[in-house]
Amino acid sequence: MCMDINGLMDEILQQSTCKGRFTLNELLHYSTTQSPTGVAVFKEKGHTFFLVISGGEANGAMFVDEKGTLFGDSAVLRLTGKEEFELFPVMPSIADALVSRCRVFDKSHLKKNGRLDIPTIGTPTRQRIGVLCLTVRDGEKPLAGAHVAIRKGKVVMTGDVTDSAGRVCFRLLNGRYMCVVSDRLGERTRCIIEFHEPQVEACIDIGGTEDENR
Repeated sequence: MCMDINGLMDEILQQSTCKGRFTLNELLHYSTTQSPTGVAVFKEKGHTFFLVISGGEANGAMFVDEKGTLFGDSAVLRLTGKEEFELFPVMPSIADALVSRCRVFDKSHLKKNGRLDIPTIGTPTRQRIGVLCLTVRDGEKPLAGAHVAIRKGKVVMTGDVTDSAGRVCFRLLNGRYMCVVSDRLGERTRCIIEFHEPQVEACIDIGGTEDENR
């Protein structure tokens, strides 16, 4: 049975491209902010976890080992919070079909293993949502197709890929964040971004120069 499940899931995921690697905590935050639909996979020797995410909600779960397969709430109970998942986008119809067989009814199991609260910045009375727009360049040339992740501590708050002009925008609580840019070769550039206005434009040069407009 476990071979059948693994084989079925492998066939589905072969039609997709990995969106990124996330701890459980990061995955839950990313799902909250970006509302993806896909399958998150964690494989370790002897067992495999599948979390089915639809519209940003982890609505399905499967745990597969040599003893068989657990579905839904029974599977989620096996999560430790230390897993590192790869997220593969899938069509909503596929996610819905999977969820119908492995639905998670009690989301408190997920909340227990991965904090769903978004870290706050400053005092509640001074918080506001802002739009942060970043332009990634390699010298004078805009860098298209770069993955930009916005982190707060070790938590990935959100992430996206730059367009043909090297530009990407995020809606975030005003504050101070770590920005991590990964090009198509996997090379990373990190810089601190801080913004306190309704909308901020900033430029990041992966050659080592960051221009932060505040």
